[in-house]
Amino acid sequence: MSIDFKVRLMPNANRLLPSVTRLELDASTYQQLKEWSGEMDILLQEEASGLEFPCQLNSQSMSATPERTGTEHALYVLIKEWSADRLTSELRLVFTKKARQISVAEDRIYNPWRNTNGVFVDHQEENARVVVSIEGKLATRYMYSPFVPKPYYYPLIGPKGHTLIQDAPDDHLHHHGLWWGHDDVNGHKAYHEFRREGRQTHRKFLALFGGPVFGQITSIVDWLDEDGGLLLQETRSVRIYNLPRESRYLDIHTSLHAVNGEVVFGSTKEGGFPFIRVNEQINGFHTGLLTAASGNTKEKGIFGTVTEWVDYSGKLVNVDWDNGIPSKSLIDAGITMFVHPDNEAYASQWFVRDSGAFTSANFHFSGGKTLQGGDSLSIQQRIYVHEGDVLSGQVKERYQEFIEPLAIEIVTS
Repeated sequence: MSIDFKVRLMPNANRLLPSVTRLELDASTYQQLKEWSGEMDILLQEEASGLEFPCQLNSQSMSATPERTGTEHALYVLIKEWSADRLTSELRLVFTKKARQISVAEDRIYNPWRNTNGVFVDHQEENARVVVSIEGKLATRYMYSPFVPKPYYYPLIGPKGHTLIQDAPDDHLHHHGLWWGHDDVNGHKAYHEFRREGRQTHRKFLALFGGPVFGQITSIVDWLDEDGGLLLQETRSVRIYNLPRESRYLDIHTSLHAVNGEVVFGSTKEGGFPFIRVNEQINGFHTGLLTAASGNTKEKGIFGTVTEWVDYSGKLVNVDWDNGIPSKSLIDAGITMFVHPDNEAYASQWFVRDSGAFTSANFHFSGGKTLQGGDSLSIQQRIYVHEGDVLSGQVKERYQEFIEPLAIEIVTS
C-alpha cells in the first residue's frame, strides 16, 4: 500500500517555532493513513532537505460527554525547525514512516522516565496520579486521590526546570496549582476545603494516552455536595504538547454537564474553570506583573475586564552547578492563559489577583450561570508557559498562532 498524496505547509511572516499545527482529514484519508502506517510512526519529510516533522494521528477529540470523548480525524504535526533556505516559501512534504519508539518507565531510579520519547503518560494507579513527561523530563502530574477535596495538576514545569504554578500556598491552602472549583453550586460549596463542604471526585478516565506530538488526559469528575449527593458531572480534558520547557502549550477543554437536574452557579467570585495559582516568586507582590492583551496591567487594571489573554511574568531564582559550585541567578519566566475564540462572554471576563491567582472563566461577572437539566456548558483555553517576560516571551504572537495556526493541507500533485 502506498500514499499518493502530499502535504503543503505554508509559513507566514510571524511564524514562531517550535509549534504544532493540525491537518483535518476526512474519514477515508484518515483510515488510509492509519492502515498504511500500521504499528509505525508517521513523519512528514521535505525530500530536498531531508527535514522531518513528527506526526500523530488522532481520533479522540478534547470534547467529551460523561459517556465518551468526541471523535475527530486529524493529523497533528510538530514543527521544531524550518528549512533555512525556505523561510518564506511553502514546503511540499511527503509521508514517511519509521519503527515506533516504545517508551517504558524504568523502576526504582530517580527519574523513571529519562529514556522515554515524546509525551509519555505514566498512570500510577497505586499513587492515584498520572505523571506526564516530555522527552524524558517531568512536565506535570494529574493528582486525583479520593483523599483530597478536588483533582488538580501540579507542578507545571517551565524554563530551567522550575514550576510556574504553586500548590497550597500559606494564604490559600485550597489553591492547587491548576484546579477547578466554584463556591456556590445549587447553594453548596465546592471550592474551599473547610469542614462540611462539597467535593470533586475523579470517577474515571475517558482518554489517557501519549504520543510523539502530544499526550491527553480526559477524565470525568463528579461534583458532590457535603452529603455526597451528585450536583453535576464535569469532563475535563488537558492536552500537553511535545514542546520545550522554554515554550510549552497545554490545551484545556472543560465541559459541565447537568446530569442530575438544574444546576445553578451562584454569582460568587470564588470560582474558576480552571484557576491558575502562580509560583509565589512571580506573583504581583514579589517580582511578577499581570499584563492583559488589552494593555492593562495589575489586578486593578484587569479585574472584571474582557480580554483575549492574561499573562503573569516575573523572575525566578535559578541555581546552576559548575563542578560542584553553585551559581545563583534570576531568570525571567511566565505563564499565560489564552481564551479560545469560540468561548462565550462568561469565559473571557477575568478574575485576577496580584497575589497570584487568575482565571478567564468566572461566573460572577455574568451574574451567575444556570444549566437546565440535560444541558452542558463548554469552556476552552490554552496555557502557554514561556521564557522571558510578556514581550520577549512573544505572548501576543503566540496568541495569534493559537487562533491562526500554520496553514496545512493535502495536495494531490
